Amino acid sequence: MPLTINNRRLPISAQRTPAQWLMFASFGVFCFVYPFALFLLSFDLMPFGMEWMSSLLLAMLGLAAGAWLWANFGARGALGSLAIFAAGVALEYVGVATGLPFGPYRYTGVLLPDLPGGVPAAIGFAWLLIVVSGLFTARRLLYRSIGGAAKLWQVSLLGASLAVGLDLLLEPVAYHVKDYWQWLSPAQEGYYGVPWDNFAAWFVAAFLMNLLLGLLLSRRANLSWTWLPVALYWMNLLMFGLVDLAHGFWAAGAGAAVLLWGVWQFGLRAGHSKP
Repeated sequence: MPLTINNRRLPISAQRTPAQWLMFASFGVFCFVYPFALFLLSFDLMPFGMEWMSSLLLAMLGLAAGAWLWANFGARGALGSLAIFAAGVALEYVGVATGLPFGPYRYTGVLLPDLPGGVPAAIGFAWLLIVVSGLFTARRLLYRSIGGAAKLWQVSLLGASLAVGLDLLLEPVAYHVKDYWQWLSPAQEGYYGVPWDNFAAWFVAAFLMNLLLGLLLSRRANLSWTWLPVALYWMNLLMFGLVDLAHGFWAAGAGAAVLLWGVWQFGLRAGHSKP
């Protein structure tokens, strides 16, 4: 029901909830920065002293994804967002301290702010972005093809696959171009020096987080703005795919093209019925 005062309907802008304001503001900042980030990353033209922009961009992406959950699922969505952020940071702490399950690595201080223990807060936002955008892109794709509320394990598997697909594009940029982190024992037969264990761990972690969200949130909720997590996923897929190509990471760039084509074809077959 529209919000009214003295029998007068208020403008839509006055009816926004805090979750919606946060969602649209964060997504708006990301959209504004997006073309500049794409250009600067592709041609290595980031001005000196502006490295903090990468952390800001990750924060906006994570906030947009988390606020979308909050706006659609209320307190459970907010709790789910905090759980994914905390689980991602905790897993990174274990990874930095022990080398498990991703392989031995360390953060370089480029991403800010640093939490105690050498894990940047920006990484928690990255986990939130990748898990939420991958999961709800998968749900969007599978909704009509399997009828009704999609089966949790199927959505979780596809969401985890999409998360790993995005990480495959992100790793060469983060490791070789931006130096966000360093692998301490670069794999000779890995993926651009990234151990394959990293991607296996990403798949398992994303799958478990997808299950957590699926159990916490109603799968029959009448969702709004279902385009937003899909847009977050595709925009990042396109950006990192183009940056990979610009820096000669041809396998990663080709992977982006294949993934874009595959998701598009699957979407055409599955239909885009609103979940």
